[in-house]
Amino acid sequence: MTGIFFAHPHTLLDQVGKVLEKVGAEKFFTSSDEKVKKAREGFAAYFFTLTLKQYLRRDWWLAQYDQATRAYPDFDFISFAENPDDMKMESVELTGIYPHFKSFDEALKVVEKKQKQYGDKPVKFSLLVFVNHEKSEEWINLLRKNVSSEHPFLSIWTIHLRFKKGGKEVGKAVAQRIVPLPGLRIEADTDDSEIHKRQTLPSYMEQHREGERTYITFKTEFIDKMRKKIRAL
Repeated sequence: MTGIFFAHPHTLLDQVGKVLEKVGAEKFFTSSDEKVKKAREGFAAYFFTLTLKQYLRRDWWLAQYDQATRAYPDFDFISFAENPDDMKMESVELTGIYPHFKSFDEALKVVEKKQKQYGDKPVKFSLLVFVNHEKSEEWINLLRKNVSSEHPFLSIWTIHLRFKKGGKEVGKAVAQRIVPLPGLRIEADTDDSEIHKRQTLPSYMEQHREGERTYITFKTEFIDKMRKKIRAL
């Protein structure tokens, strides 16, 4: 394939499920293997797109990049409307707080390390922290108190999951913007059929299938039209 293809979140979740089944839950959240790492990032990204859909009532598709192709950020999220001027795009770097963490200090260091990694100059993407820990709510509240600035990111978000009775099935995905203020909390109920319904594609997009995977991309004539507009400026 050429160009940027945006995958539907359900396609991504199917890929994640296959990796999880193959390596098991423990290795899924600890392995440094590149394929497992991408699947782990995709797991968090999938649930984040559900919260975006809940908040804006529009589908969010995503492009995930190999490190060799683009070092950062990890994802581009894009939402379409029939009017191209209403298109929305968010780019996100992902990091994680995982079950083996022993203290909140470890969690805070994850965020601070990412802030230091990109230096003093502002970047044009946000940081998303996947908080996968039994103390998720408690630690996110502490992050809100201890992280005073989003710099150098546009914003810093957390995503965590709340499970149904029995602890095996996700009931809600909860996204929270902790900085800048005012904060924002969005809860997406996985049983809400509305957030799983597919939005009709706008006329300037087209759908592709590669095996079991579904992607969308811009139509060639739309890309040509945009290039002509840019040259005319």
